[in-house]
Amino acid sequence: MHFASRILLLVVLALPPAALAQQRIASLNLCLDQILLRWVDPQNIVSVTWLSGEDHYRRAPLPEHVYLNRAQAEELLPLQPDLILVGQFGAQRAAQRLRDLGLNVVAIPDAYSLEQLRDQLSALETTLGQLPPLQKQKRQLAKLLAAPLPPAQASALILSANNITYGDGMLEHQLLERAGFSNLAAQQGVKQLGRVSLEEVVAAQPDLLVFYGGEKDFAVAHLATRHPALKNYIDSGRIYTLPEELGFCPALVAAEVLEQLTDKRKSFVDAQ
Repeated sequence: MHFASRILLLVVLALPPAALAQQRIASLNLCLDQILLRWVDPQNIVSVTWLSGEDHYRRAPLPEHVYLNRAQAEELLPLQPDLILVGQFGAQRAAQRLRDLGLNVVAIPDAYSLEQLRDQLSALETTLGQLPPLQKQKRQLAKLLAAPLPPAQASALILSANNITYGDGMLEHQLLERAGFSNLAAQQGVKQLGRVSLEEVVAAQPDLLVFYGGEKDFAVAHLATRHPALKNYIDSGRIYTLPEELGFCPALVAAEVLEQLTDKRKSFVDAQ
């Protein structure tokens, strides 16, 4: 065997099995779109959903060669993907049709809690291989989950568009607790989602006001004009804005959000 050929063979044998099969990857799920676009070589991506072409969801460059699908099996067949990623619930008809046609379709579990997020990252690692960004996110999350739940040393309240707040049973609530905040909405009995008026926010007097929502639907500057107490929060830096990605693909940002919230809580404690 020629020397160069032997070297090439050794390189191929050294690659993890998942890496060998991922020359052409497609996605039928918005979150998985964004993970591919951020973590995988663009040349290996052949298709993502049309939602990832929308400005509201786009978080990474969209290569010109990538086809925007609408979760139809017939769209993907001409692209000849080696791997098709699908979420736990969406696009199930297309996924089954593609499996019946002999294509490699892998369902990645959805994540609505930190524990499910850990499982999701493990499933992605099994499927995509040990991608450096994925490994970094896994290490960050594992480290944060391994730490004991800290005592609540400050209070917080999440305020989203249409005066929606987040209570017990939500990933956002878990992040607050893990960062050392007591979630006032959960203390008041809110399960999952609830509503809170600006007057109730002011009366609750949280140490940290957490904003959540897009700029078009929920402008902090607009809120400040609606109630002077909120302006005081903004002016004093007692606010934190959750990234929109947390709502549709927490794998991309959850670990960083937890670290930032923890730092925010420490700043309150240090100031006392």
